[in-house]
Amino acid sequence: MKKKILKVLALVVAIILIIGIGIFANGLVGNPVSKYLATKSANEYLEKTYSDKDFVIEEVNYDFKTGGYYARVTSPTSIDSHFSLSFDLMGKLVLDAYDDVTSGWNTAMRLEDDYRNAVKAITESKDFSEKYFIAYGEIPCILSDYPIDEEHPEYALQKEELVIDKIYDIKEVASQHGKLVLYAYDDEVTHERLAELLLDVKNKFDNSGVTFKAVDFVLEPPKVEGEPYMSDEQISIRNFYYSDIYEDGLVERVKKANQETIEYYEEQDKIKEQEISGQ
Repeated sequence: MKKKILKVLALVVAIILIIGIGIFANGLVGNPVSKYLATKSANEYLEKTYSDKDFVIEEVNYDFKTGGYYARVTSPTSIDSHFSLSFDLMGKLVLDAYDDVTSGWNTAMRLEDDYRNAVKAITESKDFSEKYFIAYGEIPCILSDYPIDEEHPEYALQKEELVIDKIYDIKEVASQHGKLVLYAYDDEVTHERLAELLLDVKNKFDNSGVTFKAVDFVLEPPKVEGEPYMSDEQISIRNFYYSDIYEDGLVERVKKANQETIEYYEEQDKIKEQEISGQ
C-alpha cells in the first residue's frame, strides 16, 4: 500500500513538473498551436481587410513581452508598407499597427536610418577624432499639432508632409531637419575649446556633403578609473544651430547656449521634484 502511494505521489510530482516546464517554455517561446491560430487569423484578416493591397506575411513570432504572437506584414512593392498584427494565444486580433504606414511614421524612420548611416560613415572615418565617444545623427519628427519642446524642436520634420515610398534627398533633409549628437573627452574643457571643436565638426560635415540643422554637444574631461564622475566639470549645449557655427563671436554664443542649457536642466529637475513631492 505504501509503495502504491509513493508511486502515485511520484506520478503527481512528475505531472506537476511537466506542466510547470510547459508553462515556463510557453512563456519563453510560445507553443505551436497558438502560432498556428495566429498565422491562420493573420492570413484571414489580411484577405478581409486589405484585399486591395499586395501585403504578405513575412513571419509570425512569439512575443514574450505580451505573451501573444505578432505577424510581420510587408509589401514587395512598397518600401514603407510594413507593420505588425498582434494576436493573443487564441488567435484573436489585439492590434493592427497599419497606422505606422499611413501616419508617415515608417517613412520618417526610413529617413532617420538613412541619416544615421550617413553620420556614422563620417564619424567612423579616419579624419574624425577618436575623442568622440558618442556620435550619431537623428531626425526629430512631430505631428503638426505637437507642442514645440525638447523632443520636438521647431525644425522637426512633420510627418503629415511625408509621402509614402518617396525617395528623398537625405542631404537636403539633413540640412533642414538633421540633429547631430556628440559627446567628447578633452583635457581642456572650456567654451573656447568647444567652439574650436564645433568649427572642426562643421568643416568635416561640410566636406562630406551631409550636414545638420542643429547639434547637441557635451564636452567633458577624460574619465579617471576609480574616481566618481563629476557632471559639473562638463560643458554642454542643446540645439545649437548649424547657422550659428562661424568663427566671429562663436565663443560668446557657446557661453550663452551653455548657460541656457544649465538653466533648462535646472528647471527640469525642479519639475521632477515637484512631481515627486506631489505624489
